[in-house]
Parts: sequence; structure tokens; C-alpha cells
Amino acid sequence: MALEFTLHTDGAHFLGVAEPYLFRNEAENSLTLGVAATLASNSSSDHLWVTVAYKGEVIATAFHTPPYNVVLTGDSDEAVDLMARRMHNAGTTPPGVLGPSRLASRFATNWAELTGGTIGRGMAQRIYRLEKVMPPASTAGELRPAVSDDLDLLASWLDAFIEETGIPNPSTGRQMAGSGIDEKRIFVWDNGGPVSTALWNRPTQTGVTINAVYTPGNERSRGYASACVAALSQRMLDEGHAFCCLYTDLSNRIANDIYMSIGYKPVCDVDEYLFS
Repeated sequence: MALEFTLHTDGAHFLGVAEPYLFRNEAENSLTLGVAATLASNSSSDHLWVTVAYKGEVIATAFHTPPYNVVLTGDSDEAVDLMARRMHNAGTTPPGVLGPSRLASRFATNWAELTGGTIGRGMAQRIYRLEKVMPPASTAGELRPAVSDDLDLLASWLDAFIEETGIPNPSTGRQMAGSGIDEKRIFVWDNGGPVSTALWNRPTQTGVTINAVYTPGNERSRGYASACVAALSQRMLDEGHAFCCLYTDLSNRIANDIYMSIGYKPVCDVDEYLFS
């Protein structure tokens, strides 16, 4: 099987080659599509954008933007083997890999053999997609865009979110909240004051991602997260997006149940492996 490995100069060049392939499963590939679009003109030497093609057709992709994991997608074991070898040769040093379960495991095994290191299981995740909101039970409060007066509170919430999820993030909670407020991407469920938050991010051709869903401990189990995510998802659909998607931690049964109850349907499972 003669495979063609290509290392692209930036996200824009990568998308020019990979977009048709990635759009076949837009929700599954929303992370790749969204990050590549966001960094389209960034040609940092630290970033790697990779495609593997067979007979001129892309069959797998990967990217690495430090300090995050390698993110991969594809449908070929041979392509994953090739990407691991060539990315290792390029000198990249990711903390781990995230991708569809079988392929992530294969990449991690290759990486351990190439580096002489060890691998450990990270977070088992699931990607969900929603095209129609199933409204939750009526909950006191309403969705509204976050404003500058919310900055201090949301900064503390997002710092807690980063700590609780363990997801590497070069931004602080204050930076995330500040940019979210300025760009009108972060929302709160307000019941006499903010009680839950969520934001939209990484728009793709027809979809958008919902993430950073957080309710502080003293406000949990009151339906606020369900109401917040359902209302924000409906807002995104009303604004013209064909679907919303999100990632969940599979070990968090409550969160998975919440999302499914408001209309999110499983797309695929993705696994994280950590390198040391």
C-alpha cells in the first residue's frame, strides 16, 4: 500500500488538502477542522499539520500544536503507523495522543516503541452531535451573554474547570473568560446571578462546538447545566448552525446523561493516551 505523507506549512494549507475528507464526518472531526481554521495563518515551526493519502485521496490526518496532544483521525492502521514514524522523525514531542479508540491505541504503541518511553491511559471520551434540542424540565432562570461584570466570577469558574478536567490549557481562566466575553462566545444561566456557564467555540462549515460547561459545586443538581447547554445549543441552531457537538468524559455519567437527555447523540468514542 503506497502511502503519501505530507507535512503542511500551516493550517490553511492543511485545510486546502484535508477539508473534503474531514467534512465527510464533520462532527467527529470538529476539533481538527476548528483548530486548523483558527490557526489557518499560523506557520509556527512548533505546529505540525499532517495528511496521509492513498492514490491521491486523503485517508488520515494528524496535527500537533504544543502543549496539546497529537489529534488524529483516519481509517487506516498503516497510515497511523506512518504518521507516528514521520512525526517522530520531525522531532515533535507531544504529551500524548487523542483520537478514535483503535487508532489512538495504535499510535501510542508505535510512539512507545519509537521513543523507548511508556504510555498510560488518559481520559476516555465521547463525541456527541445535536441537531434538535429536546427542552429539559423548566428551570428557574434564563440564558444571557456574559458581560464584563461577570469576569471575576467566570475566571474563577474556568480555573476550576481546567483543574477538574485536567485538560492542558496555556490560557488562564481569566484569559478564557475575557476573550469569551469580548467575542460574545461565553454565556451564563442567570437565576438571580450566574449559576452555570458554557461557551461556543471552533465553528466549522455547518456546526459549532459547545464546551467549558461548568456549574460550581454549590449550584449543582438543580438543572442549571441542562438548561444552560440546551438554551445555548438552541441559540446556535437558531443562528444558522446545522448542528452542535461536544466532547464528554465518559467516566462522568451525570454529564453524559444530561447531554443525551437534551438531544445529543453519540458520534464516536475517542481515547487519550499519555506519554512518559
